[in-house]
Amino acid sequence: MSPISPAKGVGFRPNATWAGAAVLSLGFLFGSSSVFAAPPPANTVIGNQASATYSDSAGTTQLATSNLVQTTVQQVGSFTLDTVNQVTTTVVNTKLGAAGSVVYAPHTLTNTGNGTDSFTITVDADTNAFSKVEVYPDTNGDGVPDGTTPLCTATSAAVCNVPAQNVPGNNGTFQFVVAYTIPGTATTPTTPFDTATITAVPGTPALYTAPNTSAADKDQVNLTTVAAFNATKSIGAPAVAGPGGAAWPLASTGGPRSSSATCSTTWAAGLASSATCKYTVYTLSFNNTGGAPGKFALSDTLPSGLTYVAGSAVWSSAPGVALGDGAAGDPAGIDFQVTGNTLNAVVASLGQNVTQTISFVVLVNNTAVVGTSTTTNVGQYNPTDSPAATAAAIGTLGSSTNPAAYTVTASYGIVLGTNPSTAATAVDTVAGTPNGTAADTTTRPSVVAGGSVKFAQTVFNAGSGVDSVNLSIANGTFPAGTTFLLFAADGVTPLLDTTGDGVPDTGPIPVGGSVNIVVQANVPASATVGSGPFDAVVTGRSAGDATKLDATLDRVTVVVGSLVDLTNSAAGTGSGSVGGGDLGPGPSPQPTTTNTTPAGTGTIFTLFVKNNDGTGPATQTYSLAASQSTSFPGTLPAGWSVKFVAAGGTCTAAAITSVSVAAGAQQQVDACVTPPATQTPVTAQAIYFRVQSTAVASTGVLVSDVKLDAVTVTTAQTLGATLTPNNVGQVAPGGTVVYAHTLTNTGNQSCGAYQLTATVPAGDATLGWTTAIYLDVNGDGQINAGDTLVTGPIAGPLAAGATQKLLVRVFAPGGASAGATDTATVTATFTDPAPNCGAPSATDVSTVITGQLRVVKTQAPDVACDGTADAAFAATPLSLKPGQCIVYQIVATNEGSAPVTNIAINDAAPAYTTMSPTQPPVATRCVSTGVSGTALAYAQTATAVSCGSAANTVAPSGTATLTFAVRINQ
Repeated sequence: MSPISPAKGVGFRPNATWAGAAVLSLGFLFGSSSVFAAPPPANTVIGNQASATYSDSAGTTQLATSNLVQTTVQQVGSFTLDTVNQVTTTVVNTKLGAAGSVVYAPHTLTNTGNGTDSFTITVDADTNAFSKVEVYPDTNGDGVPDGTTPLCTATSAAVCNVPAQNVPGNNGTFQFVVAYTIPGTATTPTTPFDTATITAVPGTPALYTAPNTSAADKDQVNLTTVAAFNATKSIGAPAVAGPGGAAWPLASTGGPRSSSATCSTTWAAGLASSATCKYTVYTLSFNNTGGAPGKFALSDTLPSGLTYVAGSAVWSSAPGVALGDGAAGDPAGIDFQVTGNTLNAVVASLGQNVTQTISFVVLVNNTAVVGTSTTTNVGQYNPTDSPAATAAAIGTLGSSTNPAAYTVTASYGIVLGTNPSTAATAVDTVAGTPNGTAADTTTRPSVVAGGSVKFAQTVFNAGSGVDSVNLSIANGTFPAGTTFLLFAADGVTPLLDTTGDGVPDTGPIPVGGSVNIVVQANVPASATVGSGPFDAVVTGRSAGDATKLDATLDRVTVVVGSLVDLTNSAAGTGSGSVGGGDLGPGPSPQPTTTNTTPAGTGTIFTLFVKNNDGTGPATQTYSLAASQSTSFPGTLPAGWSVKFVAAGGTCTAAAITSVSVAAGAQQQVDACVTPPATQTPVTAQAIYFRVQSTAVASTGVLVSDVKLDAVTVTTAQTLGATLTPNNVGQVAPGGTVVYAHTLTNTGNQSCGAYQLTATVPAGDATLGWTTAIYLDVNGDGQINAGDTLVTGPIAGPLAAGATQKLLVRVFAPGGASAGATDTATVTATFTDPAPNCGAPSATDVSTVITGQLRVVKTQAPDVACDGTADAAFAATPLSLKPGQCIVYQIVATNEGSAPVTNIAINDAAPAYTTMSPTQPPVATRCVSTGVSGTALAYAQTATAVSCGSAANTVAPSGTATLTFAVRINQ
């Protein structure tokens, strides 16, 4: 943007003398985020950036951000077979059958690891007495086969081998039943007739730790010539009518729990689930596969998450007639009593090959835990005749039904308000509309035109399950072009997308917990001084249930004054107020640049960031963002992605989120815009790019600029190459600076030989500026012994999609003046006959500096979580397991020729991690060289760390180093 001279000293800024303390104090001012250890699924990527604040030689507070480091969470395995997690001889099913009958034994395999794995299951009869053994899927968990097609069949001495079954992690299940056929000629033995060993083995053994590398338990089948009973339990309404002939409530196998503690637990016609009271129907099925009738005894004690609805039980032999819950009142042939949450039933005579049911209604209590832990149980029954049993004295019951679970799903609810507020005071009367109270309105007195203002907010989880909250901001009455940013409670750490849906969010919030965030509004320079007030609405949507939302109002009273300009070329193209122009305040009404790319293929936009703030900080750091509209954070078209990379980077380069530009200088960055592979051809899809300063400008507030480009998606393939990125750097007089570039074949044909050149303007060459080009053999971005100096043509070929890493070294003459700039043009000229891959180029702009802070973040694994790095620190990605630790090291170096003051490094534990209980040794947590004045000190909260002091001076080449550790949640 073109600079505007506004009034000074308004807007939000920390006033602490120690910038690090200011950042940490924001955590206390806004309230510390709730610490919640949510175990990350396999392949979750944990990203983290650090920042450092300091005062330059003019006394202006600056903020520098580090590179992004990432750690991928490895898959770890664990599982259970029924109730065991290792090989045992535990009998989990005892079944009784007559000669010639088939008995069914239910089983459940649960994958308790954090990723999907396959499992093989075998059933091996111990004495081979069965005539046939088969295994069937039991998807609904009712204890009987889902169909007539077995997963495996074995006869005689063979083992029944179930084909490998894929089971999702995080408590995914595979339910199955084993069918045992007793020969028609069987007479002995009776107890047991035979037993069988069920064994489960995971498909990826390396993920598991002994003894959980396999699991086994047993089924026991007893032979009888008298009554032989089997029973199963399921959620479902029977074919017979409910009490009084009324209809049963909907028999759901899962859903929300009741939200009220006063729901009815007495049967009435028309009883049904509502928004506050949740009911379902259980059915106990039992039959006699023996050789004679018998007296059948059954007991079912409901778990804590369920309550029996009095008067709701019906026996299939007396349709529509309620069983008496007390000592009398039952239809002839059955004795039924309920004591507390225990239901006892005795059927006087259950005939051979007869199947009957008892069904009843339960209330899903408002205290039921999300999942199945308080809503799963098994019924108990005697598999043979119980001549002495009564409902009041049921006797010993030796067999169990299959487990039947009502899956409690989380109910979601969120609240957004000012900080401080409570969920009760900030909740919207109408969801999504701020209620206008002080607890739901955050007011700031003023904002500079072209600057920014911050609002402290709190996000509450008012639901029954862990939830992340997606955040968006509506411009409201703010001046057209106003954009918004979202930060963590410290006001400097950007909120990331931890759910993978492309929308920034709070990260996981525990039930009843809250997190604090900071919303930053960036007002365009075109805003009229003296105008206002302006309102914007911040809306949160539950990631678990997008229909649940709440909003809060942010208000600024008056505008009191652009100091940054975002363009597609170094020179820019006309005014941003006319079509296609991008100089000055933007965006323009039509795109400045339109790139064409095939569906699924990224295209690079070159962006130049000009720091026009000549009286502001010596160097300013700008955050980068993209949207399909002028609203930020806004959204991108469905399936589209935008990744910012360093100048000259390709779409495979590491992502960056910010760029640093010296005052009066210009820095290039690249944006990779990728439409989905399924995208149909589209012409000129709008893409808005925005830069926004992360530290206050000379106006005392943050500044920003937005520009408009577009992408046309075709199905045609392209031919060509790119040389990226365009770089901006700093160099001391008589020093050198190295710029990394990537030459990429963006077509579908190989590119042949090419010539690499790096030239400086003739006037700069006369002054002594020189360049050299190297092939970056190891791709580390630094010139070292293994890299090759380019002295002639490169033979090629450069295959389609292939890349070549390059390094350009620029030397500044010793007499170069501070503030002088040089632009080196790097070109790859392909020399094959047409059609060839062209002559892509990039620029490296070097500015002679006297003082600058560079922040580099590296990481190392700490598998034992003992506070000691297991390997050398590096910026390369890691791959670790839940429960293991990452040690981060952040080094801030004064790379200029003038001292800086009041340095402080700030960082925080990223999503899915917590601060490790064992930190690196005290002597290594906050160290420095070349620092005078007040010694740097280490400070730590539950979620953040800092290394700084109230009054220090960092000499040129001086450093400050912060080291700390986080543990991946498990």
